[in-house]
Parts: sequence; structure tokens; C-alpha cells
Amino acid sequence: MVTFLKNKLRKPYFLLKHSLSSKPKLDFDYETLPNIDKDIPLEDILKDFPIPENLPYDLHEKLVFWREHGYVVLENVLPENWLDKFWEEVEDTIENHHKYDVTALIDGSSYQEPKALKDIPKEKLQSIGARINDYHNASIGAKRIMTNQHIVTFLKIALAPELTAFQSLVFKYSSQQPTHQDFPWVTSKIPSHLAAAWIPCEDVHPDSGPLYYYPGSHKLPKFNFGRSGYLYKNNISLFSPLDFSKYLDKTCEQYGIEKKVLLIKKGDVLIWHGALAHGGSLIKNPEMTRKSFVCHYSSIEAQPKHRSELDKDVSEFSNYNGVIIYKDPNNPNGENVITGGKNWVE
Repeated sequence: MVTFLKNKLRKPYFLLKHSLSSKPKLDFDYETLPNIDKDIPLEDILKDFPIPENLPYDLHEKLVFWREHGYVVLENVLPENWLDKFWEEVEDTIENHHKYDVTALIDGSSYQEPKALKDIPKEKLQSIGARINDYHNASIGAKRIMTNQHIVTFLKIALAPELTAFQSLVFKYSSQQPTHQDFPWVTSKIPSHLAAAWIPCEDVHPDSGPLYYYPGSHKLPKFNFGRSGYLYKNNISLFSPLDFSKYLDKTCEQYGIEKKVLLIKKGDVLIWHGALAHGGSLIKNPEMTRKSFVCHYSSIEAQPKHRSELDKDVSEFSNYNGVIIYKDPNNPNGENVITGGKNWVE
């Protein structure tokens, strides 16, 4: 009975303590910020950086926009035939899911925790709410897409010169996820060292549940989850992901930040800051897909090994276009089993 009462009263106690305590403004440690987020002139950051001659966008212009808004769209930087072949791979993987240990989950179902593809019914994997986790570990083609030279060139300035692509998600439909920022969940040793790429595998239709975002929201004061600071920790944080979402929507409104909807085309790439507030719109037409590949990047300094091997000295890795990709220690036999992307040509 005493233990039950202690457990029952623990959260109300900490909530009361949190409400009565002083709350300093939370933000990333300035000294650990990527250079682009510091008060350093852009010209000084770029002066020693070799800009490729074939770059299909104005790097200086994109970086100025990134600093102000927390995102950029790189237009027509990925070969459409690669994206078509990538999605054919994904469909084949789902069709033959019994062969694969890659994990997936389905929101709003009994499969909300990650399970191997072979343990999830095919119809569930093809449904709204499904996402495949870290597909890049199995697919050489996915590795080549996420380390495309034009994406990497931008991230080496916007994030860090030594990069790792360390997490990915594949969606057939809109996530319909409420407003959030990535850094409280996608964590590393240095929370500010995080960026993501959203890669559409088809043109985005307004009725498919497009991604939305709040330009400039990467500069907002950080949400205090209580007990865990600006990072979310299950069973420790006092406030929920829904509380966080409500805070972001309300705060963006208070700061006069207007929600924007992303309607980009296959071949384009959205890159966003780890603190940009964004989410997935509701699907208006459930017959419409929103096929996408989402990739998360960090610095080697912040993510020096695979996130499942933090107790080890080193992790096995491969190097694609100068980007480190750690092998999945939980599924070593599943690394690079989907090999078609090795021979893709533009």
C-alpha cells in the first residue's frame, strides 16, 4: 500500500515542485553549436570550404536562408530514376517481408513497438501509420541516396564537416504526426548537432497529408519537459509529447510564425534544422500516398558510434561519399542485403 501511494503521488509531487521552482531559459550550449548557428560571418565559415563546380544551387544563398528560417529546399538534386528504383525496392521488401529483420511499426495498431518486418502482416506494412526503421542499413541504394553529394555539400557547412547519417524512416503515407522538434527524441552527445532530410519519392499532393513546418521556429525558447530539461525521457519527463506539441503551436502563434505546407516534387530535398517545429498534416484523401524517405544526420563528434553501442569503444561502419554510416549491431546479417542500388546510374 505504501509503495502504491508513493508511485501514485510521485508525478503530482514533481509537477508541484516544478511549478514552484524558478525556470531558467533553456537553450543549447552556445559553445557546442554548429558554426552556422553562432555569430560568425558566413564569409569566414565558407572561406576555406571547397565548393564543387557542379553544385546545382547557390550555396551562400541557401545558407543565408537556413540561418534565418531553419530549413532549405534543394531543388532537383536527386535523380528521379534512383527514387523510382528505391521505391520499387521498398515495395519488394514489403511484398517479401518474411525475408527481412529490418524493423517497422504501425501507429494506432497493436504493432506500435518496433518489430521485424517478417513478424508484421503485409497488409499492416502497407497501411496508413506504417513506417520502416533504418531501412538504409539493409539497402545500398538508400545509403547512396542519403549521402548524395549535393545533400552532403550543404550539410558539411550547415552541420559539421565530419558527418554521420545515423537513422532513417520510410513512409508510404503521411505520418499525421503532431507538431514536434526532432532533438528531444533523436538524441546524441551534443543535442544541437542534428539535421534531417525529407526526400519525397513522388510529387506531394495537398490532399495526401503534406509535411508542414514553422519557418524560424528553430530559434524559439526550448520547451521544459520537467526533470529532463529540453530532452524527452520516458517515465522521467513530467510533460508528454502532446504537451510539447501544444506548446510549439501556441508559441509559434505568439511569435507570429505562420505554418507553411511543403508541396515539393520528386527530386527535391527538404533539409531542416534539428530544432525546426514541423509535423504531418491530416490525410484528406486516404487513397493518396505520400511516399518519402527521412534521414537524420549528426556530427561524428556528437555521434561517434552506433546509438546501440554507446558502451563500446568503436562501431563498425562504412563510408559513403565522405559520410560515416554505422552498421546495425542488432542485425549484422541484414547489412547491405538489398544490393540493387550498387549499380544505379543517373
